Amino acid sequence: MKRIGIIDIGSNSVRLIIMDIGPEGEYHQIDNVKETVRLVENVGPDGSLDPEMQDHALETVAFFARLCRVRKVDEILAVATAAVRRAPDRDVILASLERETGIKVRVLSGEDEGHLDYVGVVNTVFADSGLIIDVGGGSTKLVGYSNRLEDHVVTLPFGIVTLTERFDMGDAIKPSSVTALEEMLSKELGGIPWLKDYDTLIALGGTARTLARIDRRRRGYKPDITHGYEMDAEAVAGIYQRLLGLDLQGRWRVPGMSLERADILVPGIGVINKVLEITGIPGLVTSRSGIRDGLLFEYLARDTQDPIIPSVLMHSIDNLIHYYNIEGPHVRHVSNLALSLFDQLRPLHGLGPYERRLLIVASLLHDIGYAVNQENHFRHTFYMMLNARINGLTHRELVTAAFVAASHERYYLQGVRDYLVPAGPLHQEDMRGIMMLSVILRLAKSLDRGRSGAIEGLRVEYDDSSIKLHLRTRGKFMLEARSAMTHGADCKALLRRDLHIVGLP
Repeated sequence: MKRIGIIDIGSNSVRLIIMDIGPEGEYHQIDNVKETVRLVENVGPDGSLDPEMQDHALETVAFFARLCRVRKVDEILAVATAAVRRAPDRDVILASLERETGIKVRVLSGEDEGHLDYVGVVNTVFADSGLIIDVGGGSTKLVGYSNRLEDHVVTLPFGIVTLTERFDMGDAIKPSSVTALEEMLSKELGGIPWLKDYDTLIALGGTARTLARIDRRRRGYKPDITHGYEMDAEAVAGIYQRLLGLDLQGRWRVPGMSLERADILVPGIGVINKVLEITGIPGLVTSRSGIRDGLLFEYLARDTQDPIIPSVLMHSIDNLIHYYNIEGPHVRHVSNLALSLFDQLRPLHGLGPYERRLLIVASLLHDIGYAVNQENHFRHTFYMMLNARINGLTHRELVTAAFVAASHERYYLQGVRDYLVPAGPLHQEDMRGIMMLSVILRLAKSLDRGRSGAIEGLRVEYDDSSIKLHLRTRGKFMLEARSAMTHGADCKALLRRDLHIVGLP
């Protein structure tokens, strides 16, 4: 096991994440610390940083260095972005940081920042093509990618802190300030023709996270998860207009507001809103990934020099299986049995590729709850499916897979109404799919009850009144067969046929 720390010295905040990396390349975040520094605030005409802000940043990095020593971090990767990059005395700043903390900091170019955002996003979101926007403290990054390949990147010289200062938007906001901001954004963003080439907007950074949290509170939305949260353009515009009419104290009282960002949030949302207006993209997807994730994936690919993983979803599932010591041979055998049942019963259940993909997810992770405790492991499975960060799924897919995986004995539908539209991502028609996939998964789990692979495979026959499972077995299998038959009533209710199990030599 190796432990690395990644420090991002941004223009608004300085962040540290600590990651454990296992022998199979599995990784897990064990700490995430942030300090709001605002290096880009009160910058001199020549780009020189305010001495007080510099001291705050130095003190923060020194604290992070001490924390890394206490947490026994083996290696630290540190980068700095726009504020340090533009400082005329950046070499002095970097030398001071290294002298006081022992950490050598790499200064990223604007293109570097955009590329790392792309690497972090393309390896963790469900969209194979899209436009990435990262509104930072001192710059805004825009990256376009198609079929998971980077197309364009541009870094604009303004961010939430600099826009707040420039247009005096920290407290009560004047209409003239809004007009000036809108005109500037229209000019800057309207001059980038390739922005209109994409139909999905992926928003990351603190502005996007706060925007998503405000919208979730407004809707009473579950699950309360930022990564993968989807908003339509009208909701973004509505929140933007609402915040424009509030002074700072009024913004503090908005549910979901980050108190550290209340004074600088509005112009950041204005940038996102203007991109939606110009491109005509109907909404956005929020991502918690970005530069630090890009650095992690580059570190993991330090031998191959190819940080783009082939499959976001399967990479994420394999990572969880390794990290939580899930019994890989068992869950993969259960998954194979479940998929065989699904495919052979397709004419009866009528489900398609969408549901089949979610059955793969649920079957491979149905035992993840044991990482918390054997008692009530089905409840732990549901919680961990929602919170262990499964990348590559929409919220609708994630919640569906979580309900299926948690249905260990019967349907785990407790609180399902909380996840139905309009409050949540599920559609009413998802309920039949959840119940059908649950029965299929429970049958497959029962057929490997002894975790020995006694049931090597199966063949399904059915007529108008019955379903027969012909089992290809090795050794004794009666306990597995009896366990599977306990789900006969649910098969009858959903598939309108009696379940029979036949052993084959």
